[in-house]
Order: sequence, then structure tokens, then C-alpha cells
Amino acid sequence: MLSTLKQYFGYASFRPSQKEVIDQILDKRDCLAVMATGSGKSLCYQVPPLLLEKTAIVISPLISLMQDQVMSLKQRGIRAEFLGSAQTDGSVHTKAQSGHFHLLFMTPEKACSTPLSFWLELLEAGICLFAVDEAHCISEWGHDFRVEYKQLHKLRDVLLDVPFVGLTATATENLQFVDELVQEISKYARKAGSTIIYCTTIKDVEQIHKSLQEAGIKTGIYHGQMSSKAREESHRSFIKDELLVMVATIAFGMGIDKPNIRQVIHYGCPKSIESYYQESGRCGRDGIPSVCWLYYSRADFAKADFYCGGLRTENQRRAVMESLLAAQHYCSLTTCRRKFLLSYFGEKSSAEKCGNCDNCMVSKSERDMSKESFLLMSCIQSCQGNWGLNMPVDVLRGSRAKKILNAHFDKLPFHGLGKDYSSNWWKSLAYQLISHGYLMETFRDTYKFVRVSPKGEKYIRSARPDHQPALILPLTDEMVEDEEQQCTTGEVGELNSMATLECEQLSEAEAQIFHMLLDERTKLAKSIGTAPYAVCGDQTIKKIALARPSTKARLANIDGVNQHLVVRHGDYLLQTIRQLSQELNLSLDGGANLETANTRKANLVPHHKKKLTPAKFDAWKLWHENGLPIQKIANFPGRSAPIKEGTVVEYLLEAAQGGLQIEWTRLCDEVELSRERLSEIEGAISKVGSREKLKPIKDELPEDICYVHIKICLAMQDCGLSPEVTLPSHLDTSKADEFVENESGMVSTDTSCSDKATHCCSDHNETASHMVRIAQDQEVHPIHDANVLSTRKRQKVGIPEESSTALEATESSILDWLKNYDEGVFMRDILEHFNGSKEELVIDLLGSLESDFIIFKKNDLYMLL
Repeated sequence: MLSTLKQYFGYASFRPSQKEVIDQILDKRDCLAVMATGSGKSLCYQVPPLLLEKTAIVISPLISLMQDQVMSLKQRGIRAEFLGSAQTDGSVHTKAQSGHFHLLFMTPEKACSTPLSFWLELLEAGICLFAVDEAHCISEWGHDFRVEYKQLHKLRDVLLDVPFVGLTATATENLQFVDELVQEISKYARKAGSTIIYCTTIKDVEQIHKSLQEAGIKTGIYHGQMSSKAREESHRSFIKDELLVMVATIAFGMGIDKPNIRQVIHYGCPKSIESYYQESGRCGRDGIPSVCWLYYSRADFAKADFYCGGLRTENQRRAVMESLLAAQHYCSLTTCRRKFLLSYFGEKSSAEKCGNCDNCMVSKSERDMSKESFLLMSCIQSCQGNWGLNMPVDVLRGSRAKKILNAHFDKLPFHGLGKDYSSNWWKSLAYQLISHGYLMETFRDTYKFVRVSPKGEKYIRSARPDHQPALILPLTDEMVEDEEQQCTTGEVGELNSMATLECEQLSEAEAQIFHMLLDERTKLAKSIGTAPYAVCGDQTIKKIALARPSTKARLANIDGVNQHLVVRHGDYLLQTIRQLSQELNLSLDGGANLETANTRKANLVPHHKKKLTPAKFDAWKLWHENGLPIQKIANFPGRSAPIKEGTVVEYLLEAAQGGLQIEWTRLCDEVELSRERLSEIEGAISKVGSREKLKPIKDELPEDICYVHIKICLAMQDCGLSPEVTLPSHLDTSKADEFVENESGMVSTDTSCSDKATHCCSDHNETASHMVRIAQDQEVHPIHDANVLSTRKRQKVGIPEESSTALEATESSILDWLKNYDEGVFMRDILEHFNGSKEELVIDLLGSLESDFIIFKKNDLYMLL
């Protein structure tokens, strides 16, 4: 499985939960995978067909999404295609039916309309799984918007013995929200007054009605599919206060003059401002303060075709579309809602804020969005106003869908420049620009078109590509949540690429070759008709820029480089790397150029400083300011107990990453790290191609080079230093063995200084376990156990019997140790392993980590989240 992962995807290990899902599929078990955005859900259904040489059927909601996935998979050497109306290759259907493809994508509509003969023949050829990607669409759209989602289950009777898999990041959000809604209603319903909840679908009416009844709230129900008698009875009970809450479609409420309605809640974007105004106007007619709530999701905005389905004339469809657009704008507002409503009905308000709506009562974060707005408006202008928002957003995000290629929009200078933000983020920005008059939407039939307004055109004329006038806009909740999600998953785009490069301490020459390689990747992608990211990702290009491999073998060792890339484009990449390295005076296989290194400061300060604990700062101060050697600091009289010399080195390296000055020559002298040894370590790093684990690097080196040496080398690389800058040659190595500690006491491989530098300087990438806070200001004794790292199977965990070292527990050391056990560790093994700490302390630390959602407990096993 791991060899397949490396061959096709270029990675040496799986992310959390991926292998577990794949194992379920290989065992032919149905599976629902609810995984965070960016956690690699798609890999779960992409690996099994490669292992089994059978076809995986993948149901996807959007044709453009399928096309992008197929394009990326083909660049990995994977046979993939899609079936649908946009497919122009007539041979795909025949090939698919015979089992030619590893992955076959289709919409639910296509899957339900495909004849039985196709499925039977493909089943005979071999189907390994039936996956529904973005599975939340089943409950979100399957009831009335895209009913084929609810009909997919019929294929179970045909595809016998085939595991069905659902994958989503949002499967439980709607149920959780209904629970929150019930709690909110309970606060008002039990006090006094009545509540009306308006829903856009009968399914939502029934679901919320059931939840409220289960909560013990007297609730009525009202919708068009009920009998006249049932509706009348429900209406009567509500008027007589026999029911506290009425859950209804918009069919309810005409002519109601009930004065004590304290809440009107809209569950879903209303179909028009007129209906919303009328329905919300039923609240608080007796003059007592009351409240109106409106809950919506972006999926509400995609139902125009559904609402217009029964309308015959263009004028009718236009009227519905315009009403939906106005309601959509109301939902997306960041300015005063009362002022918008008054303006919509032809009234004017002199006040900018009403003081009653959510936007006036709660201040929103604002930011200069000039660069992003200029990009979006310029891209929309280049699309000539003949498209809706999806087209310019897809262009900015670098899509190479068929519609973009046919329109030659992949040639636009804006193509791919906005890939650091999601589609929803860009659409939220667009709605802000519409609200502020920079963009405007028009209609033809049921289709929306977006174009730049005269105000927007004036802004574009006043701007240049390298400078735009300030444009301060509020951030919507959706934009904030999206940016927080990007920080969590570590997604970085080109808008922030230079800041990222500075943060990760690339030298000027390394940054140059990184950008040159990005340009070469773009040229290569255009020559083969695909998107740059489909060739390989930016992170992989960065690793190539740092390693600068000279052979295909070393190129293949780089994390993220798959076999297809090496075989198809390896010669071209190596030739390009040699040429660019020569131009920039950079040596191959990871060597730093002397000229660049000499011009950089030895105490280069990272972009983001990391706060040190007092113990670490004191160690640095004793070493740097008081001039004490490492050995004396480890045994300093003021300590309650001596610490390891390797731990002192760890403290000093963290101080360097925190921006404190380090005399590297002195440090290397103290640990007997010569220029020759550093060169050997750099060669091993290049050969391994990854800095995430130290043990593979150690295995490539002589016995007299220890882990401390490797960590110092990695730290120096992160600070832009090379061995030639400061280090003497042929240091006395007679004391080197003092730093070669036994297996149970060695510095952890998962807290390498290289990792700390990256994560310390990149707030968006703090997913590594060692970036959690340390609760106590005590000495940290992270451990390394070679036996632990050699296996991933569940087993009893403990230090080697011959070792008598007492290991102390801290948050960081526990996390570093748990990182080696995907399947978890029992409490008794944790207590036995950290036998240098009291049981109560270990239990308290585990409880703290669990409460912070960094670890979780399952079946008495503690695991990393």
C-alpha cells in the first residue's frame, strides 16, 4: 500500500484516518468517512482501485469538479475519466464499460440514468467500490432539488458485494444546527409568546417539528401536503395558544393578526424580499420587543432552477430570479439590514445604522481588500460579462475545465492567481462588491451574469497591477471561517507566497530558483494541456528547489514526487534544475552557495518569533551571555535535578528559532560538529529527500554522527547557513560520544529543529503535534525509542529493559511519543513509559491535552487527533 502511495502520489506515509478508511474498503465494508476539509478524503477512494486493478465509481455533484479531478489523476499516471453531457470522447463509454479505468466519475443523474447492461458488464470486469463524494448532498439536495441523490440506493441491488462509501466534511453540521435551534427556541417559548418558523422545504418542516416535539415543546406543523382539516386544526390551535411554536412553509400566516408572536425564524433563504418582509412583519405586533432570525446556507442560492422549473414564460422566470437575487443580497449583507429593506421598498434612511440588526449591533472585522478586489473585477471584466460568478472564480483558482479551455480563459494573466482562497471566499467577496456597487448582476432566462459596474470600472482605471487604491471591506463570517480553515489545513497560495518564503528562511537564490521552477512548471503544464498544480504542488516544487537533485533516484526520494512525474518529466526537470542552479551559483543535491550564505546574518530572525519558556530562556542566557558550556548548564547547581546535554542543545536551537542570537561556530565546537560532518549530514538529507523524520537520515550516516548533530545541521539550514561560512575543519571528535545517548534518552525525531522552524514561522501550518503549548515551565525530556519507530502495529509500549533512565512527562514529550502510534496507546503503557513523573501529573497532562482536542480517548486508548 505504501509503495502504491509513493508511486502514484509521491508520499511516504498516509495522513490520519486515510489508511483506516482504505482498509475498510479493501475488506468490502461500507464506510462513511467524515474528515476535515483538506485532510485528503479523495485519496481514500483513489488508492483501492490501484491496489486491486478494478474500477472505482465516484459520484460527484459538479461536472467541473470531476473534470479537474480527472485531469490531476491523469498526470499521476492513473487511468481516470468521467461520464456526462460534457464528455466529447465517444470511446470513453465503451472503455468504461469494459473496466479500462481505475476511476470513473459521474453525477448522480448520470448514474441513475445509465442502463442496467452497463453496470452488469462493468461489474463482471470488476468494481471495487461505489463512492459518493461530498455525501452531504444526499440530505441537502436529495429530497427535492436533486432527487437522484436519494435514488442511488437502488444500485445496491445491482452492485452486489461492492462496498458503498460516503465521504464528506460536513455530514453532521445540519443535525447539530437543528439541536442549537431547538435550544434557542426553548429560551423564548417557555417564557411567553409564540414562535413561527418558516422553512423552504417540507423536509425541513418535518425535521424541525419532530426535534421540537422530542424536546417537549408544544409544536404545530403546517404545509401544503397536509389535508385541509389537518391544516385548519393546526392553525386553530396556534391562534388559541394551545401550541407555542408553528413550523410551516410560506403557505402559513396569511391574514394572521396574532399580537404576541415573539419570534419569527426563517430557516433558509426566503424566495423574495417581499415575502420575507411580510412574514417577519408578523412579529411583535403588540409593540413589545421581539426578534427575527434568518438562517441560510450557500446551498439555498443554488435552487433557482428548482424554483423556476414550473414557470413557462421568460418574464415569469426573470421575476423569480430577480426576487431570489434580492433575497440573496440581503443574506450576504455586512451593512445595515433595515436600511437595505427601506431602500428596496423605495424609502430613504438618513441614519447609517439602525442599532437593531446584527450588522449594526456586532462590529465586523475590516481589511484592505484592494488587491483581491482588483483581481476579481479585472477577471470579470476580461470574461466580458457573459458569465456568472463561477467562471471568473474558477479562472482565478486555476481551473482547466473544458469551458475555460474552450473560451481560452486559461491564457488570461489572472489564471491561477487566486488559488489561495476557496471558491466560496471569492464569491463572498463578490457579494460584498455587489453590495457596495462595484459589481452588478443581470439575468437572461434563468441564468445570472455578473459584470463590472461603472463604479467598478472607475476603480480599475485608477489602479495598476502593482498598486491599487485602498478598498476597505468588512469580512463576512463565511470569509473568516474559510481563512481559519485554510490556516488549519496549511493551505497557502501565491498571494502570500513571498511572505511564506521569507518565513521559511529560503535564501535569496533559493527563492529565485523556486519561482523559476514554478514558471517552468507552468510552461510544462501548458505544453501537455493541464493545470500547473496537476503536475505537482507548490510544496513539492519548494522541496525540489531546496534539494536540487542531480539524479532521478534523488528526485524520486523527494516527498510529493510520484513515479509518473519522474518517468514522464524527470529528464526535463533535472536539466532545468542543473541549468538554473548553475545560473544562480547553487550547487546540486542540497548544497548552499558560499556567496549567498556569506551575505546573510548568522543570527537571522524568523518572521514570527516563538515565545520561550523560562527554563529555555535561562539556558540560552547561561550559554550566550554568561558563557557557560553546555555540560555545566546541564548540571547547573540551581536545578532540582540535572538534565541531559542534548536537552540543553534543544533549548538553544529553539532560542535560535525564537530570534535569539546563536554563535554557531562555538555551538558546533562544543558538540564536536566539524565542517566535514556537516557536509556528510547535508548529503544524507538530500539523499533521503525528507526532513520530517531524523531516523532515515541517521541511517545514512556513520555511527559517530549523532542525532544532535543532525538537528543542529537542520537548524543551520533553516537559518540560511552553510558549513563554509563559520565552521573550522577537522575538529577533535574525541568527545563526540558524549552526545550519542542511548535509545531511551535520545532527542525525539518528531521535534526536529527543521520542523519547529517551519511551524514556528508559519501560523497556517501548525498541525504538527509538537506545536502545542507547554503547560509547565519545567525541563522537557523528549525521548526517542528506535523500537517504537520501527513499527506501526499496536503493541505493548515501554523503554528497553536494559535502560534505567527515568523519563519525565510533559505535554510535548507525550505528544511526540504518541505520534509514533497511529492506533493509540493504553494508559498503563503511558504511565510505564514516563516513569519519571508521578501518575497524577501524567493523568492531568492527558486530561489537559484531551480538553484542548489535541488527543482523544477511544476504548481506553489515547490517540492524536
